[in-house]
Amino acid sequence: MKYLKIRTISVLTILVIFFSCSPDATDPMDPKYGIPEEEAEEEVEEENEFTGDTFSINVSNRKEINPLIFGLNNDWRQIPSTQFTAFSQEYKNLGGTLLRFPGGWESEFYDWETNTTPTWDNKPEEPGADINTVKSNIENYSIVLPTAIAMNHELNSASFNEALIELEETAKTAITMAGVNEIGIVEIGNEWWLQYAGGVNRAEKLTKYTTVAMNIAEYISEEFPERNFKLLINGDYTKPNEFTEMKEQFTKAYEEIDGVALHTYVGYQTDTHNMVDLQQRIEESADNFNPERNYIYLSEWMPSRDYNERRLYMEAANIIPDIFQIYAMAGTDAAAFWPPVNSSIPGVGVFNWNFSKTFPVGQIFSDLSNSFTGEVVSTSDGNFQITAALQDDQTLVVYVPGKDRDATDIKLVFEGFNVESIEVAEKFVPDDYTETAKAAPYRVETASASIDYENEVQFRINEEGSYQIIKLVFKGSIN
Repeated sequence: MKYLKIRTISVLTILVIFFSCSPDATDPMDPKYGIPEEEAEEEVEEENEFTGDTFSINVSNRKEINPLIFGLNNDWRQIPSTQFTAFSQEYKNLGGTLLRFPGGWESEFYDWETNTTPTWDNKPEEPGADINTVKSNIENYSIVLPTAIAMNHELNSASFNEALIELEETAKTAITMAGVNEIGIVEIGNEWWLQYAGGVNRAEKLTKYTTVAMNIAEYISEEFPERNFKLLINGDYTKPNEFTEMKEQFTKAYEEIDGVALHTYVGYQTDTHNMVDLQQRIEESADNFNPERNYIYLSEWMPSRDYNERRLYMEAANIIPDIFQIYAMAGTDAAAFWPPVNSSIPGVGVFNWNFSKTFPVGQIFSDLSNSFTGEVVSTSDGNFQITAALQDDQTLVVYVPGKDRDATDIKLVFEGFNVESIEVAEKFVPDDYTETAKAAPYRVETASASIDYENEVQFRINEEGSYQIIKLVFKGSIN
């Protein structure tokens, strides 16, 4: 009996050993027996691997944002004097901080004493506001001085010199009427020398403009020795080397020039005015003329239709945050968007003709003017598709335009900032996803975003359709 018991135990032991060695018995990778905990974790991690777009935000690299970058052009031809008060109210509601007067082309033909453009082929039936009306409604403004009547004559000819004297007198009249102690910025010319300018070649235009500008600058310094306004030359930002050439030709009044005025029409689908080179070109244009006095005024700008495959309304609005990010990183001191009225260039204007409707470009401009404040923060992804500002030590705002990309998961990675909470999560969406270039304001909806244990934020963009803009406001702390 004892023998049988021992034998039974031995047989059972042999069977246990046999089956434990069998590949069909307790294979650790056999699903019916479960997966070891360590390997299961690895498999889950592989399944959840992030496959979207990652953007980095470096709070340690930041620059002050000058509020005057949220300026507008007046557009004297399109905004009649009788409607200027209504325009100025909407300008303030928009968050406008600077108004350029009288505008662009009209400045070359504008008679300051009569508030008319008598020699302009494109003069309006009803004149725009005069400078006194502007001063009664707008706190900060800049003016443009003409150069055309000299530019259209042969350099140093008798007629050129006579025209130059007339331009100097016009400068004195304009500055006096605008208020020498009230005006903020004075531009010499409106890129006129880039246009016809007597039909000479580019180099001759440059020399002619430089001659006009330095004579006007010298005259202004003599007439207004105690001036506080910034006096700027105007040139082509796509050719920064020309500012070096102007510097070399400035044989007098060089120290009277405070910086440059540039017309930064820009886009993604262009070699000549591309977004990739925008910041560098702005900085070089200013530094090439005078690195010690390099005030930067982007006195006309927009996401050009010609350089952005005719993107309009909400499509154009998707480019605006990118541009402001670049402007701020370039150290821009002031800027004035053009056009303020949609009828000038439909699709990229801020307001409709009677200012009763604000279009998407104006809407995102307004939101940025209120939220893109404090210090601009460095961002990196290679495509200028994220905009960020540190409003204060605890508040960070981020804009991510979806443009025409497919629905995409987005991850934000932070350097130098601990995210503690998401205070605002919004998405600005087209009025109609089937017509993203529709002439209609965008809609604001609630967005969804989450913070993970690694201090990263994830969300999804363009899930319902293209051309969304995600806005997130974070609370946290700098580290």
